[in-house]
Amino acid sequence: MLYVKTDAGRLEVQARALTLTPSQRQVLILCNGDRQEDDLLEMMPAETLKAALDQLCAHGLLEARQAAPRVKVGPVVLTEAERYRAIVEMATSMVIELGFTARIKAQLQIEKAQSLQDLTGVVELLSKHLKSTPLMALRLNKLRELAAA
Repeated sequence: MLYVKTDAGRLEVQARALTLTPSQRQVLILCNGDRQEDDLLEMMPAETLKAALDQLCAHGLLEARQAAPRVKVGPVVLTEAERYRAIVEMATSMVIELGFTARIKAQLQIEKAQSLQDLTGVVELLSKHLKSTPLMALRLNKLRELAAA
């Protein structure tokens, strides 16, 4: 299933006129016309998502559409050098979310890193300091997967 914002939904994202719960507002923002229900389920608990989708559809902010089936792509196997580069790029893009001191520490660790082993400290630092919003949790999980592979 694909959920798409209606005109009222797009207006609500900008105007913030309705009293929506944080999870409802987050779901409204995440429903960008490309993400299917399976994608959303990877970002938040099923109960929270279902309740928010039901309420947003009832308010006329979202519209449910049948989505074309997607072909599932198997995991990509990366060389050690590719994993290293992927971790560096991902960690670098995530350190901006840290406070000043933690950000500087993480950036220095990334710059000094010579191997995958050296980057595990950065992954731990990011995991410790970043808030667990659904999107950030998804990015942290992907970063942990790359570091552990």
